[in-house]
Amino acid sequence: MTGFGELVRSGLVPCVEGFFRADGTVRRVVYDGPQLSRFELGPQFTPDWEYDPDDLADIDWADRAILAQGRGSVCCGEGPMGADGFFARLDPHGVPVWVAFMTNSNPFQQVRVDGMVATFTNNLDHSVVIDLDLPGFAA
Repeated sequence: MTGFGELVRSGLVPCVEGFFRADGTVRRVVYDGPQLSRFELGPQFTPDWEYDPDDLADIDWADRAILAQGRGSVCCGEGPMGADGFFARLDPHGVPVWVAFMTNSNPFQQVRVDGMVATFTNNLDHSVVIDLDLPGFAA
């Protein structure tokens, strides 16, 4: 997808539940709603990339944490609907590497890092823990 980084930096994401990489790859996200007791990446799929303004969601960043050794940062926040949430990994220049957007996770309000493990916590105090060195989540 052309311009994905610019899209996300402008405060927009595709209004499609999924895991979006800057190289254009998209995967399904599998989770159990705002409880977040499970989260995994599902199979790849190809959404319709012909956007009109109603196909994009405004995102608001709530928190950001810097990764060690200049490896970028992670951030999280919410979408336009009450149940939308997202978290993302950014490169050292602030360009999105990937974004996970969910329509039923509730807003993510806090991110903490310990080494290369990021914990994204929603407004119900439920978390998704991601090892950023795993192949699916690496830069």
